[in-house]
Amino acid sequence: MSTKLEKILVGHIKQANAWWQLFAPGEKVLVGISGGKDSLALLELLQSFDLRIESVHLQLSEKEPDSYHNFCRERSHFHIHKTNIGEEAFASDANKKNPCFICMRRRRQAIVEFANSRAIKTIVYGHHRDDVIETLFLNQLYSREISTMLPNQPLLQGEFHIVRPLYTIPQKLLISYAREKEIPYVENDCPAIKKSRRMEIRRLLDDLEKSNPKIDIRDNLFHSLKKINLPFIPKFPDYKIIEIPGTNVREKKFEGPKI
Repeated sequence: MSTKLEKILVGHIKQANAWWQLFAPGEKVLVGISGGKDSLALLELLQSFDLRIESVHLQLSEKEPDSYHNFCRERSHFHIHKTNIGEEAFASDANKKNPCFICMRRRRQAIVEFANSRAIKTIVYGHHRDDVIETLFLNQLYSREISTMLPNQPLLQGEFHIVRPLYTIPQKLLISYAREKEIPYVENDCPAIKKSRRMEIRRLLDDLEKSNPKIDIRDNLFHSLKKINLPFIPKFPDYKIIEIPGTNVREKKFEGPKI
């Protein structure tokens, strides 16, 4: 029997699906499993939908725990795909400066190749609202652009799609859900996690919330994505609209007065 929290979370996913057409009834999807609370909570919540679910864990090293494997097998056609991505991410001194980028790029490539081998076009990730906010900050601070994760992100001219059903769900609700359902998740033991740029942003947001206890900082940031005040966004001579993969939108350059 569904709990009140589970009904709330399933409601969020139904709303996200209605807004962004993440998946269709009876569709075959591939869920990316890290072993953490987010991806396992996602797998549990997707049991409420009419889907043919396969899941895959990209094994980054030989020493990974397997305590959640049976959980996945009971809820999907579960695969373990062995890789050497962990070694690649730390293979050189250059990589060690930003192993997260190398790891992310290689994991995305590997999961798309695996999805293709299973004739699956929809890849499902457990990214939640906090991930969206952190990515917004990361891209502004380190990539000098205003962008974030998409709820339905086309790849390779729309041949594949990465979808994020947890897009509007705060992480704190997923933590409560994982505890409520006794989900056997494992903690992220990556040696780079505590020093990553994402963790740095997370700590910054935590500090802001502690300093402003009456303001939901993360909620305000997320809702700012719904309110883009274009009259107050300046157009510089080199202003750009970047190509959106899988659409007809191409990069445009604003030719305004030189400043």
